[in-house]
Amino acid sequence: MGIDFASIDAAFGFQPYGNVLRSNLYAVNTAPTIYIMHNDIVVHGGTGVSTPIGYLPIIEDGSVPDSDTHILGSVLAVFDENMMPVKYIAPATAGNGTIAGYVLVADHPDQLFIAQEDGEANAIDLAEMGNNIDLIANTLCEGDTDTGLSTMELDSSSAATTAALQFRLIKPHEDDTPADDTNHYARWIVAVNEHFFNSTDSAGV
Repeated sequence: MGIDFASIDAAFGFQPYGNVLRSNLYAVNTAPTIYIMHNDIVVHGGTGVSTPIGYLPIIEDGSVPDSDTHILGSVLAVFDENMMPVKYIAPATAGNGTIAGYVLVADHPDQLFIAQEDGEANAIDLAEMGNNIDLIANTLCEGDTDTGLSTMELDSSSAATTAALQFRLIKPHEDDTPADDTNHYARWIVAVNEHFFNSTDSAGV
């Protein structure tokens, strides 16, 4: 039998699961207050900005996406203000004085993602498949600055049947055994309940 990856703490953010259904470019305002990492879940900034490559919508750059925000998608690629690939955009990055850089976001409302749960003692078990759940991240959304990967995870303690939370638990990864005495880091495939492009939320259905 191979390695059961549910026993390994190795957060990687929210990676698209299966085909990427759609991606679009968004700008990051100059001097963000949070990190912007690969596989970060991001939120629409509610406005746009003029950039050297045209007018673009921005992502929210001041707070961690919480249960009151509508998710835009996950970051596929990060670029500086000159469209050069970078590992991440750090807080207070000045860029060109208007934008700190750009992100390519997997932003289709039907996109599935895979993410690791956060390793709490009350790990997600199979009976919670189909429940809703929120993400969890540190205050600045700081990830692994060596790899550029997000460390956002699924908040195990938030899993609930009807609460209007950000994601729906679809199934565990086939190589993981969720919720036993040692396996608190199972990877789960999730769907977005509360998406920026949805006219109505599906949370709690």
